[in-house]
Amino acid sequence: MLLANRFPEFDGFKKNGKMQAGAVSDEGYLLLSSFDHKKGQSTVKLIRIHDDQIVHEWIPDIRLLAKSRSETPFFDADNMTPFRYQLAHPLLLDDGSLVFKSVGPLFKINACSQFEWINNGFFHHSIETDVNGNLWVPSHVESSFYGKAELVDHKDDAIAEVSARNGKVLYKKSVPKILVENGYRGLLFGAGPYENDAIHLNDIQPALYSTNYWKKGDLLVSIRNRSTVFLYRPSTNKIIWLKTGPWLNQHDADFVGKSKISIFGNDVIRREGAKTIELKNRIYVFDLTDGAIATPYTEPFKMLDIRTPTGGRQEILDHGDVFVEETDYGRLLRLSAKDAVWTYVVKVDDDTLGMLNWSRYLTQEQVTNVLPVLERSHCH
Repeated sequence: MLLANRFPEFDGFKKNGKMQAGAVSDEGYLLLSSFDHKKGQSTVKLIRIHDDQIVHEWIPDIRLLAKSRSETPFFDADNMTPFRYQLAHPLLLDDGSLVFKSVGPLFKINACSQFEWINNGFFHHSIETDVNGNLWVPSHVESSFYGKAELVDHKDDAIAEVSARNGKVLYKKSVPKILVENGYRGLLFGAGPYENDAIHLNDIQPALYSTNYWKKGDLLVSIRNRSTVFLYRPSTNKIIWLKTGPWLNQHDADFVGKSKISIFGNDVIRREGAKTIELKNRIYVFDLTDGAIATPYTEPFKMLDIRTPTGGRQEILDHGDVFVEETDYGRLLRLSAKDAVWTYVVKVDDDTLGMLNWSRYLTQEQVTNVLPVLERSHCH
């Protein structure tokens, strides 16, 4: 999958306004999921940022993966071809394996890109891991719990917990049902005309530690089409906190520190049967202690014209910088509060970029266990 190139002057890394072999001051890694034009398919690369070295690459056989799935109403054969299939938001595990999907089945491959397991369900958007090593992935409930003939087309998104070991679903629950059971029916059907994709679940972030404002195992859930983020406790089926806006049609909500939540606000206005009205993307930081909302990266977002209508990833790093994926335009950035520390694109030529598929920034600590495994893998 290819994109029009807004940044013909870029090729790989660009640091502090000068072309570099790498971003020499950054000791992190990119888990880059993108379309590789030379290979004719999407691949995943683990790139050491400071010297732009590819530490490891996963190149799954897309045709073999397509053959491994069983017949399911959720499978789109037209999209599971090498040119079209996206390895969306791949998750790297300590044994060197990857878990990924596009929209449909969930796959796991080993360090040598060999098939390990498939879950033939319907999965989409983010993949995150919890403290037990299980995966949380947006999914779908086939029959809406409403049971109304008039709502037969209702897209009933669900949160799903999946075993990383064997791909089995351990827990699944309808997001509309969670909202209704917690007193938020009006958010679904009381805010305008009926919309069959009322939820559009795009991120589930498990809490990895407890604070005064959330408990380990709680889930931060982003529902784009209601411009709403909420904190959910599966153990009690309780929504602990919920807020609609000021972000609009957001992606990627994260826990920050002991009391804050960061959110990638696409800040677009959706219109039926027409393109969105694009505003400027922002990162919002909401403080649960007092309800204060900050937008600390507005200056570089405006200066660099970051404006992806859909998609979009963010992660606030330890020293206050932020990692951003501008998905629709194929650009990765590390930003300070003032400027770009580095940018990165997958250049094909002056007119074309390789499409990004929700990449990740990984710290040295996050790759400590997996690097020796990858070095020993000796894949052919």
